Amino acid sequence: MKKIILILTLAISTIAIAQRPNREQLKSLKVAFITEQLDLSVKEAQQFWPVYNTYEDGMETLRRDERKLLGGLKNTFDQLSEKEGEIALNSLSKIAQDKLNMRTRLISQLKNVISSKKILKLLKTEEDFKRVLIDKIKARRGNMGRRINGGR
Repeated sequence: MKKIILILTLAISTIAIAQRPNREQLKSLKVAFITEQLDLSVKEAQQFWPVYNTYEDGMETLRRDERKLLGGLKNTFDQLSEKEGEIALNSLSKIAQDKLNMRTRLISQLKNVISSKKILKLLKTEEDFKRVLIDKIKARRGNMGRRINGGR
């Protein structure tokens, strides 16, 4: 596990130094991380990835919708009427419910492809991947702050 995290950290660091990683690079890193962690057989991988990719595409659409909604509210928050606030809350609740439904559907579909133990490991692996990315971003921002303030 430590070896994988080290490799992922180095890969992310290399990308971060060269440029801000784009979605495709992050997706490739995530695929590699999940593949390594789940240790899927060839047959499992052939069935797993189409299901997981459909899930990821749907979740990305929902995240984009959520960001768009929240971004629009940020600029007009002070002028928002109670009715508009209620509509926005209902929209956010629907997005949250859609995310939950997609996750539930993913788990249900994956039960026909991989073991329950591997599904649980997938859920943990997704969180581990996010944590590594967040830690790298924090470290990068910390380094940038030190450079700006004249430190190392």
